[in-house]
Amino acid sequence: MVPKRQLTEINLSEDVLPWERIGFNIFTENSARSILIGKTKLCFEKIDAVEGIASVHVEGIKKNVDSLKFNPTTLSTSKIEASFHPNRIERIDHLVVTTPDCDKTTKALVEAGITLSGIRTFGNSPNQTRQSFFWLGDVILELVGPHQVTNAGNPLFWGLALVSSNIKETVNYLGDLCTPLKDAIQPGRQITTVKTRDLSIGVSIAIMSPHVSAT
Repeated sequence: MVPKRQLTEINLSEDVLPWERIGFNIFTENSARSILIGKTKLCFEKIDAVEGIASVHVEGIKKNVDSLKFNPTTLSTSKIEASFHPNRIERIDHLVVTTPDCDKTTKALVEAGITLSGIRTFGNSPNQTRQSFFWLGDVILELVGPHQVTNAGNPLFWGLALVSSNIKETVNYLGDLCTPLKDAIQPGRQITTVKTRDLSIGVSIAIMSPHVSAT
């Protein structure tokens, strides 16, 4: 059974081939192409311009949330078996959303039944940044924006943080397509970022080592 509010699908408006280049196995069904990362399926629709994440599907949510597109699923009835990706990536750690108004977007997410699990602020007033964390099943939705509203606009799906089972092998596999490995903000974890602009990928992608168990 799929957990309540599980992120099951991410729909991207871009070509899948650059993702294959960075080490993901591609599944093709009736000319539709997709990637399975953990419990979440990435579905691709190639268009003239690279636009990144167009919409997502989360179990139990049937309408948009503060203009963020939460569309009905396009998942087929056939089951895709999770496969080993040569880049060693095994799951999605978090989906990053940016917003000009943290209070407004947070209120909309909570009203949609998405659980707020924590808030962090950093920087100096009046230019503080706020990070709010919500659970989408086994994926974290990280909402990022100014602590105090400064501009009008709409929230956007911005990027993905992925988890590798062996971050050093991931970096070796990607070579010049990623940045040098460094320590992440979270203690005990390491991180690299994919050079998505060079690859014509419309989503910012970070790759991290697994979570470290508290002792």
